[in-house]
Amino acid sequence: MAFTRTALQSAASFFLVTFSTAFLFTLGARLTGWFTRSPVIPPEQTQTLGIAIMVAVICLAVGASIRRLSAAELQSALLGASAILLSTPLALAVLTGDWQLSTAAVSGMGVVTLVVGWFVAITRKPDSAEVRADG
Repeated sequence: MAFTRTALQSAASFFLVTFSTAFLFTLGARLTGWFTRSPVIPPEQTQTLGIAIMVAVICLAVGASIRRLSAAELQSALLGASAILLSTPLALAVLTGDWQLSTAAVSGMGVVTLVVGWFVAITRKPDSAEVRADG
């Protein structure tokens, strides 16, 4: 039973950290207007936007507090977020044939999280279970 509880905590933490990272990166890229036109947000939509940001930050905080991620789990979360950030805008661009600067910007953020995930992978010490499995 303890194994199941730990596995569920790890899965929940992983999902929340991955989701919130990708969501906040994507939202931030759109709102800054650095890479694309800033969206025109009607005043009544501002409240919804604020709530969405708060929920994403809460997801990140809860994900980080459910269970401290090991280096391997953090690596997986970062690589998962990078996969989302890379695949979503590229898939949309391929489907619509509309390649914009925002496609490159969000994909670039995916590359950044990919590099950080690889950095964690390179610098972390393997767990004893990994060492036994390898050799």
